[in-house]
Amino acid sequence: MSAVIAASSEKLAATDEKDLSTAQSPTQAHARLPRPDGDAGGTPRPQTAPREGARTPDRNDSAETARLGANARGRTGQSYGAADRLHRRSEFLRLQRIGARYQTAHFIVYAGRLAPGDRKRMGVTISRRIGNAVVRNRVKRRIRECYRLELRPMLPEEISLVVIARPGAGAMPYSSIRVELLAAVRSIAARTGTRAP
Repeated sequence: MSAVIAASSEKLAATDEKDLSTAQSPTQAHARLPRPDGDAGGTPRPQTAPREGARTPDRNDSAETARLGANARGRTGQSYGAADRLHRRSEFLRLQRIGARYQTAHFIVYAGRLAPGDRKRMGVTISRRIGNAVVRNRVKRRIRECYRLELRPMLPEEISLVVIARPGAGAMPYSSIRVELLAAVRSIAARTGTRAP
């Protein structure tokens, strides 16, 4: 029995060797290992031009240089930063209690003097009824831009504003917001005896 098994295993070994090809492929280096010349292999990629780096100070144009110089010296007359905003809830509530009030179709505006010698500032209140965060932030930016460009020069130095958005304000373009806020500030200025253009 063992002789039969040995003979059949020799026969299988002989047939397996017949199936193997005699020409073997040359040994190849592993694709992840670098070749002797430093080439990692694979198809070469086209070379792209290097990107332009950060601009050096001597390459700024004159308008940008003037703006950077103004920011380095301090606030510009048309800026709107943290010092121009009402921050505390008590300031909002006090202005709503003591300030002159004007209501338009989409906004309620309060104007008044918070403290003697206080600078003019503005606060904006927009509830979630106006829209999602994107809509609310867009309305805030438009109100602040209108204040920065047109409303602030119309107000005396110590007068602050609170602007409360009403339903429908989220769909308004900047031009409509501007018209309503200008009408509100002109009306408040006329009632309080301050000059408004």
